[in-house]
Amino acid sequence: MSGLATLATEPDHERDFRLLWIGSGISQLCGMSTVVAFPLLAAHTLGATIGEVGLITAAGYLPWLLLTLPAGVYSARLRPRTLLLLADLGRAVIVTMVPVLAATGHLALWHLYLSNVLVSCATVFYEIVYLSMPPRMLPKDKLVQGNVRLQMARAVSLAFGPTVAGFTVQVLGAESAPLLNTGGFVASATCNLLMRSTIESAAAPGRPAGLRSELAEAVRFVIRRPVILASIAGSAVGNCCFAAYEALVIIFLAEDVGVAPGTMGMLIGAVGIGALIGAFGAGHVSRRLGTARAVWIPAAVCAPAGLLLPLTCPGSGLFLFLSGALLSHAGFAVFTVGQATLVQLLTPSELLQRTVACVRFVSRGMLFVGGLVGGALGTLFGARLGLAVVMLLWIGAPLITASSRLRYWRDIPSLE
Repeated sequence: MSGLATLATEPDHERDFRLLWIGSGISQLCGMSTVVAFPLLAAHTLGATIGEVGLITAAGYLPWLLLTLPAGVYSARLRPRTLLLLADLGRAVIVTMVPVLAATGHLALWHLYLSNVLVSCATVFYEIVYLSMPPRMLPKDKLVQGNVRLQMARAVSLAFGPTVAGFTVQVLGAESAPLLNTGGFVASATCNLLMRSTIESAAAPGRPAGLRSELAEAVRFVIRRPVILASIAGSAVGNCCFAAYEALVIIFLAEDVGVAPGTMGMLIGAVGIGALIGAFGAGHVSRRLGTARAVWIPAAVCAPAGLLLPLTCPGSGLFLFLSGALLSHAGFAVFTVGQATLVQLLTPSELLQRTVACVRFVSRGMLFVGGLVGGALGTLFGARLGLAVVMLLWIGAPLITASSRLRYWRDIPSLE
């Protein structure tokens, strides 16, 4: 009852931000069901090879490379809530088609590829709008806390989503498990429909018309702001290292350390727990250090803990992995909150969605690159040494961000 009372007494925009956060959080948590179910469907039901299964994940990254920049332009021409609702409903329909095709005996491997591509296309638009919403719905003194909530939703999905997905597959089977993802999208759409406020599109009269000129305007803006450019570069390095870590960690734990699958799941889940701890503490850290210092100092302090991961050995040595994963990912979660706040405060509202698109294009694109880098390092040096190289490079991410004049600021100045 207290939560409902709070919603009833809050200003519309703040109340609606809570609904946005809750809906998206449910959607992200339920979305892990397809991450687990699609590979199992491909391998066990459709007889796919390891390479074909890997292409399912790759298909999901492709729209981030091809669609992000145009989406930053076109998403600004619709009302944000309208676009979020269309994205949720579209993804719900697309995901539902997989269980329907499986139940009727018509499911083929290309359906999984196509589903991942189309869902990812809608997600590109959704995330660009979603990440531009906090400064349009919250007062400036609550912006950091708003970004903390968004990062916590992501961290919860990483920490607990695989477990929820695993039990769902176990109970419903891989063919029906994607329906949990559908339910998440429907919950997000319902929260959207419960919102009261009207937020107009970010399109501004008199700005350059046309995709190319509008993208060029956003790119020029970013290039001329060294602080934003350095933060994007730091985020790109961090995401590249995270994807390389993902490419190596399963092989490392299974073959080099020799842990059982159940233990492996617990160890990998420490990444999500670390991210959750970092997101939960990001607001407090920002208040103590200042919003600018919080962007890079916690990550710079915690990133060296990642060097404990390649030292992992059986028995009590597993605590090295737990400690390293918890600390390094907690620091990176604080960095993610700070970087989002930095971009939001330093970017004019009419440029924000296009600037977010530039940030996501680079950071998401580096996930694809990082997967290739991790595979190459594992092939050349083995999983343990490859993981050590990745963790060493990860230390550079916050230092790159601090190479700008950001390192002299206590707090991020905001546009008036």
